[in-house]
Amino acid sequence: MPDSNHLHLYEAGDPQGPAVLFLHGSPLSGRMWLPNFDSLHDFHCLAPDLPGHGLSSATGSWPMDRLADHLAEIIRVHAKNKRAHIVGLSYGGVVAQALISRHPEVVEKAILSGTSAPLSRLMKSVFKLYVGLNRPLVKLLPASALGWLLSIQFGIPKPHLAGLAEDMKQMDADVMMETLLSSYLDIRAPIHTDKEILVIAGGKETPFAKAMARQLTRIIPGARGMIIPGLGHIWNLQDPQLFAQVLRWWFDGEAFDGQKVRFL
Repeated sequence: MPDSNHLHLYEAGDPQGPAVLFLHGSPLSGRMWLPNFDSLHDFHCLAPDLPGHGLSSATGSWPMDRLADHLAEIIRVHAKNKRAHIVGLSYGGVVAQALISRHPEVVEKAILSGTSAPLSRLMKSVFKLYVGLNRPLVKLLPASALGWLLSIQFGIPKPHLAGLAEDMKQMDADVMMETLLSSYLDIRAPIHTDKEILVIAGGKETPFAKAMARQLTRIIPGARGMIIPGLGHIWNLQDPQLFAQVLRWWFDGEAFDGQKVRFL
């Protein structure tokens, strides 16, 4: 029986290697990272299904403080030195910012991809309207139709659509909307951090996503920004090789010529 107090965790790689905590977008789950784990076999890869998503669907929605505390405990329990690098995409990037702000002691370096900076009062109103308008649609459409729409919006390659469809079947529309609403209206950017943070946006993402990436590089001390030309929101699945190269460069200092990217 699913445990409403704990998150399902995918774990792979070398338990003695550097730990990396992967935080997925919504309404996806930790399984979105599984195709990347083979190329990162020397890292200790940890990918939870966040509350209300995937195999953690029974948890319902959690307050962000509770989620950050739980993720910090996952790192303390599973990471060799009780510290981990963080990769957060989209909603997972919002969660990553809260984790870095609330529990810096468990964080090494971080990558924030396709995510949002704190919203202005106007943008909060727009986001509330967006959620309100989409809630009936999400509840009405079957999982297969939602999966198809998201595959187009996110640019998810065909081989991964079955996993997306399975995630959609697990998702409760009200929980998803409540999670997004509460999270995005109270984004806690790590504006006082000393962590090395790389902020990324895909070249095919929306102008809003790119603007948010630029804003995060401005408000996070020492943050570095990067655009990935030709790729979209879920670029880890669109170009897994490049994804692994960027992670190894940022987390482990491996050589990276940067010809496929554009720095902000």
